[in-house]
Amino acid sequence: MNVTLKLPDKLCREARHRAVDASKSLSAWMAELVARELMVTAPKRNKTLLEMLGDPATADRDFELPDRKADIPRKIEFP
Repeated sequence: MNVTLKLPDKLCREARHRAVDASKSLSAWMAELVARELMVTAPKRNKTLLEMLGDPATADRDFELPDRKADIPRKIEFP
């Protein structure tokens, strides 16, 4: 989606420099800032196991997985 923003010249120049320093376009850099801000203000949700395994803060942690043998037996029907 395209959005037009009006920014003061000085602010826009500084934002462009920061985007270049991050090897990103100004649009990509701004999108990252907005996404980061939304994550900070959004309600917290539990991470998935895949997210936790990929997170350096929790990568070396052991996770308890459910015991598949404890599952309730289900009736399987074939047509």
